Amino acid sequence: MFTFFKDKEMARRQWKHVTGTALNVFEQFPSEVVFKRRKLLPNMKEARAKGKRSWIVYDTLYVDGRPVRD
Repeated sequence: MFTFFKDKEMARRQWKHVTGTALNVFEQFPSEVVFKRRKLLPNMKEARAKGKRSWIVYDTLYVDGRPVRD
């Protein structure tokens, strides 16, 4: 567990250095956020199939830079 966000982000960004080893780096979210992200994933894939840029930040889906509301 990290005390400071900056330390957590520094460790999270080092995932490329542990690829191919027995270690993995993942962000851990509360169960409510994990559930919401799972619901947003098909929408993100659909937007990408249409050629749009889409990504999920925490529990919000962004399509072409704009948050998409459920």
